[in-house]
Amino acid sequence: MITHDLFLPLPLPLLSVGTMLLLTAIAWRRSTTRSLTLALVTLALSLGGIGYHVGTPQPEGLSLFVQDRWANYTALLILLSSLSILLMSWRDLEQDKTHPTDEYPLMLVLGTLGATSMVFSANYLPFFLGVEILALSLMGLVASRSSRLTEASEASMKYLILSGISSAILLFGIGLAYASTGSLLFSPPPSGNANTIPAIATIMILVGVFFKLSAVPFHMWLPDVMDGAPPPVAAFMAVVSKIAIFSSLVRYFGTGDTPEYLHGILSAVIILTILGGNFLALRQTNLIRLMACSSIAHVGYLLIAFFSPGQLRSEAITLYLAAYAASTLGIFAIICAFALTENSLPNTITDWRGLFYTRPFLATTLSLMLLSLAGIPPGIGFFAKFEVAATGVERQQTLLLAALVIGSIIGLYYYLSIVRVLMGTQDTPSLQVKKSQSPELTTLIVVLTLIVVVGGIFPARMLPQVLPSPPLPQNELISIQEPMQPSL
Repeated sequence: MITHDLFLPLPLPLLSVGTMLLLTAIAWRRSTTRSLTLALVTLALSLGGIGYHVGTPQPEGLSLFVQDRWANYTALLILLSSLSILLMSWRDLEQDKTHPTDEYPLMLVLGTLGATSMVFSANYLPFFLGVEILALSLMGLVASRSSRLTEASEASMKYLILSGISSAILLFGIGLAYASTGSLLFSPPPSGNANTIPAIATIMILVGVFFKLSAVPFHMWLPDVMDGAPPPVAAFMAVVSKIAIFSSLVRYFGTGDTPEYLHGILSAVIILTILGGNFLALRQTNLIRLMACSSIAHVGYLLIAFFSPGQLRSEAITLYLAAYAASTLGIFAIICAFALTENSLPNTITDWRGLFYTRPFLATTLSLMLLSLAGIPPGIGFFAKFEVAATGVERQQTLLLAALVIGSIIGLYYYLSIVRVLMGTQDTPSLQVKKSQSPELTTLIVVLTLIVVVGGIFPARMLPQVLPSPPLPQNELISIQEPMQPSL
């Protein structure tokens, strides 16, 4: 007898309850501090709930959700990133007395719920619901900047259009997959002819995912959207949303070889993404726009590791995700540490000239984060990029390795250009800095810096032992059972 018991990884109901409490609190009486505190407690409890679940797992593969090491690891990254972004936003939200901002923590928790739902999904239904919850939350978050209402509204509209197009393509691919298999469960793509319906479904799902990842040529308007959004929201887009959709990509494709009919498409997209993202970043004079273009290039590096199956792939993916998240969050935390005057926005790279002589700690930490993204020691990004290159060498991906080397050289140039600006001599920096106490933000910057530096100094051979491997395809999980997680 087959039973359909409820099975939910514990972070999902905790985030759902937290969202409802936030809605109730806002409807009862508006208080930014209370909303921020509720969001902080919700995210902290959800973080503690990783590894636990409610209900009985379905070993037959009938469950909507799956909870394994890969899901727990990516959920951990998402929840830690969301907590960091909440701390980045805390001071500005409390100081903005003119425009009530109670909805901001609500949308942040709701977006985290959507992202977490995606990484735990074993079925197209909760996956697509998570995609839409995340997208709708980001639309509101992008438009939440009251000091730049015109730019924020334009950015939100552009994100709405991009999200609508990508969701339509993704949903059409899911529909074709269901029509060909009769099941909404994730299953590895077929290895047959590219003209078959399952193969077409796979290609359309892949295109929809590439839109969400902002891979070239599906990257339109990403720099505009991130520049128009508040810096913490730009960090959310660069880190949380990309981790969520990449985790789902790993879940969908599993750990097997990529079908032959996808080799040419994937190679072209990866090369275009790496080179296109780096060349776009090379032209930017605005730091947030540069980070947006840089995030495109880093998606390309991750895709090299993912589509180069071998013994080193899982180590490269898990390490690169952690390195990218810590370094990117650190840069945005430093951006948020400065209360810029309205006249100094948007903050160009030259605005940061001479920062080392006025705020040496922040200038040094920003340099470390940039060098980590460039793949230079002592940052954790060095070992992460080395692992990615090793996967390409292992599978003899000559063209992809050439793109990685060229892209890394270009990236090294514009990252070092920013460091040179920070160390530049100037009596009075053009950046208008308002020194104010923000202990939570200072603590966050210190913690992220320690992660980046200690992760770089720690022996590379030790890191894979504490990092999980990506999961097996869903149909193999049915027959290969993992030990049951503790339940409540």
